[in-house]
Amino acid sequence: MSKSLLQPVRASQLSRRLGLEMLGADREIRELCGIDALSGQGLSFMRDRCPQGGCSGTVFSAQPPESDAMTVLRADKPRLAFIQAQHLLQASPGFAEDTSPPEIHPTARIGRYAVIENGVRIGEGTRIGSMAVIKTGTRIGRFCEIKSGAVIGESGFGPERDADNRPLMMIHFGGVIIGDHVAVGSLSTVCRGALGDTVIADHVKIDDHCHISHNCRIEEGAMITACVEISGSVRIGRNAWLSPGCALVQKISIGDDAFLGIGAVVTRGVG
Repeated sequence: MSKSLLQPVRASQLSRRLGLEMLGADREIRELCGIDALSGQGLSFMRDRCPQGGCSGTVFSAQPPESDAMTVLRADKPRLAFIQAQHLLQASPGFAEDTSPPEIHPTARIGRYAVIENGVRIGEGTRIGSMAVIKTGTRIGRFCEIKSGAVIGESGFGPERDADNRPLMMIHFGGVIIGDHVAVGSLSTVCRGALGDTVIADHVKIDDHCHISHNCRIEEGAMITACVEISGSVRIGRNAWLSPGCALVQKISIGDDAFLGIGAVVTRGVG
């Protein structure tokens, strides 16, 4: 997923505003995106090297350009520089917002005081509980139940410390994709992706008071019981069972049919 600017900016303008060296052609920037989706007019950041197949566009990187199709804004901390650029560009020229009205199937039921923002899609037979909040960029499939007080699509938690050791939060531009026959419990949260999407596949059941962080992928039929916390970019396999109170560190994978016991603190992948 990408986030479009209201007006294009030049890479040279951004390099001056951030005090960074620019290497390569002075490209026009029209959108911010993840490195896997980087286009000729996109801006992203690169920790190491471009994905196989190369990149075209503008990136924050500590490395020189890999090709003539790339412009590098050299930064020792590329992710921090990208976050700083997000905040500068949000102030001016700003980002385009989705103003399309929500698409709600006629058979869907929306509870009292629920908030459904622009750009949301809600499928056939789905029920949204009272005081639930469904944010822009969320797609919910058929015959789902989002219980009272659940929040779907808020930004996740992605800070980076600046030169003064102050945390600066990444602005999350991704969305949430929820399949069919999914349940999300009361007061549970499913965060939008940072630059891509958080994905909840068909028949996943999420209990009350759970937290699903940005960029997670929960595969079909997984069961997430009460008070589970899943950190960012975690994959939960098909039909896995997470018992109450589990906590999972970021960027690990839990295999198909895995079973995690009550209160498990998981710091590495489980097959």
